[in-house]
Amino acid sequence: MKNADLHMHTTASDGGYSPRELVKKCHEVGLQYIAITDHDTVGGVRTAIQEGEKLGLTVIPGIEFSTKENGVSVHVLGFGIDIEDESLLSMLDEQQRMRKLRMEEMVGKFESLNIRVKEADILKEADGGSIGRPHVAKVLVKAGVVKDVAEAFQLYLGEGKPCYVKKQREMTPVEAMEWIKKSNGVAVVAHPVYYELDDKIEEWVATGLLHGVEVYHRDHDQATQLHYERLVQEIERKLNISLLRTGGSDFHHEDYGRVRQPLGETRIENDLAIQLLERINTPRT
Repeated sequence: MKNADLHMHTTASDGGYSPRELVKKCHEVGLQYIAITDHDTVGGVRTAIQEGEKLGLTVIPGIEFSTKENGVSVHVLGFGIDIEDESLLSMLDEQQRMRKLRMEEMVGKFESLNIRVKEADILKEADGGSIGRPHVAKVLVKAGVVKDVAEAFQLYLGEGKPCYVKKQREMTPVEAMEWIKKSNGVAVVAHPVYYELDDKIEEWVATGLLHGVEVYHRDHDQATQLHYERLVQEIERKLNISLLRTGGSDFHHEDYGRVRQPLGETRIENDLAIQLLERINTPRT
């Protein structure tokens, strides 16, 4: 039965629905297993879990770390992490501080172009969550500077565009995986089709830090899914281990995002979510 989605975002980062709203909507479309995987924050997880318990929907705690590997942006999913871990929370607080500084620098770049963007409006869009470029983009849309979020990135916020600001320091995938391990979670490389890092995936698995691959993703067509399923099988044979296959919609909101897709359209087999839960609950060294 396909009623699982293990990659979703809320207003705790750049999603469009609050954790409570998202869980309710997932329940309405018949999802039974979901994971909240906001960017560099676990701020929405507790509320989502509580709402899921009320509705009989299993919510898996998660996070999506933004990292760089030799200049390539790589996202790492952490599932089953301890959202109360003080060292993890302290590190994430520092990540949020750097995000705010980055936003302030972007505002300065807009001012140099005689485009007025208020920090207060961006913070309001973020609503206490992880500040990102999508929040700046939404402020630009509301101000009439651009017609939609995509145009904001094309004209101003994309890498190499006039208001783009590089992060002060980029965490590496291995560092993210180490944090996931320290907080008793399992690490999965997200949407690998974006990176072309198959050799690195095997290397990370060999270190014991990477536990799986997001084989099924909104942007993975059948050929891509088959490629990563074969890669996972090859690594399993070579290293004599068992890897997780996960997947999800990478849902943000129906009205914005890379693909404007209705909630619940991308689903994976419940068995994959159950296998993830079993791995989360298995003691790791």
